Amino acid sequence: MNASGLPVTETIGTVSKDFEGPVGQEFTQIDRLVRMGVNLEDALWDVAGRLDVPEFNFLAISVGLQRETGGNLTETLDNLSRLLRRRQQMRLKIKALSSEARASAYMLGALPFVMAGVLYLMNPDYMSRLFTDPFGHVLIGVGMTSELIGIAVMAKMVRFEI
Repeated sequence: MNASGLPVTETIGTVSKDFEGPVGQEFTQIDRLVRMGVNLEDALWDVAGRLDVPEFNFLAISVGLQRETGGNLTETLDNLSRLLRRRQQMRLKIKALSSEARASAYMLGALPFVMAGVLYLMNPDYMSRLFTDPFGHVLIGVGMTSELIGIAVMAKMVRFEI
């Protein structure tokens, strides 16, 4: 695909023809809207609202700002592509750095169940009281509630949004 030198609306038409799948379909929708007389920014925002993808919102903002302020669209889109690449790199870096915390969270979350299984295998009578005694049911409920709260806190701690 070579779209250099083409107007933005023709480039969108080229993208819609050259790409298959969801990307091509969305750009086809933009191309149709523009051909029906809808403003390019409005067409981009229509698709951005349906997709709810931050990167596409950045594209709509960049094209809208470039049209209002003028300037070089190629430079604007080049800056946008660098920004999106850095965002992706940051996501991957955060995922790598938080992988140890995620592994620890998985182990800590599984530990009570593993220990209960080991205790049951070693001394079934000792563990069976949890299932037969009413106070054992209360202890299981408290333990499960604590476990769920701990898992939720650990999940929140290792989830980052960029």
